[in-house]
Amino acid sequence: MNFKDGILMTLSVGRWSGAKKLNPNDLGLTPDQVPEFMKLGRKLLIPQEERNIFTQIENNARNALERDSFAFPVGGARFVVRNRLLDVDAKLREYQAAYAAAVDSFVDRYADIREKMLETYPEHRDKLEPLYPVSHQIRRLFYFTWQVFEIGEAGGIREGETVEAYERFKANLQAQFDEFLRDAVIDLRYQVQETCLHMAEKISKGKIVNGNSIMAIQRMIEKFKTLNFIGDQKIEDELNQLHARVRTMDPKELKESETLRKELGVMAASIAKDAADISDVSEITGTYKRRIEMD
Repeated sequence: MNFKDGILMTLSVGRWSGAKKLNPNDLGLTPDQVPEFMKLGRKLLIPQEERNIFTQIENNARNALERDSFAFPVGGARFVVRNRLLDVDAKLREYQAAYAAAVDSFVDRYADIREKMLETYPEHRDKLEPLYPVSHQIRRLFYFTWQVFEIGEAGGIREGETVEAYERFKANLQAQFDEFLRDAVIDLRYQVQETCLHMAEKISKGKIVNGNSIMAIQRMIEKFKTLNFIGDQKIEDELNQLHARVRTMDPKELKESETLRKELGVMAASIAKDAADISDVSEITGTYKRRIEMD
């Protein structure tokens, strides 16, 4: 099965841990004095806030990738729809540049950071000092890269493989692919349900609906249409109707008109109800699989 609607992407980020495993003698104990139910932690060689800089950039990058992709059941990869690939790549390049700048800053300050830690704990200096890598080795421990893979048909039987083993492998691969397609439809529907239900409940409770509320609806609709590569036409059609109606609503008038708010609430509640119904997901994914098999 050749899969042309997207690619797989994996993000790999590494850093120096800035820590070493804590040993019993670090605490003045022998190994026999540490009970089995106790696990010793680590010795921090740099302040936690220095470590957090790299953790935060990585988390932001992974969150950005996850917002524009689907989880794929192989090797922790993310499936990125082709029409989002350039945007995802641009975002990752921004985070890569931020990560590289943070590495440069850390390496430039490494000697000072190291000395400050040693001065803070002078009684442990003799034990801590040998644990620090030399400065030119530090940079090699940091990296921020991503890989892109095409999804293609499983190859033929290789030497040493049996027909039974090959067919079992293909069946397992197909089952994982089917599960991915199902999860992709349900994930998008959940996001629609969540946004529309929030809007409907907000209106039913008489809370303020303003321009920001409308923008949240529009962002959700645009994201759905961009990521709906499988072709969940029913929900997309309903969202198009909602989008067309929302575009004609003036935020000020919406804020003041109970009639308009009720109309929006009814539309949002109806879409949320339909998005929560996943009884037709197998039909949607089946239609998609037949389409790509004919391509």
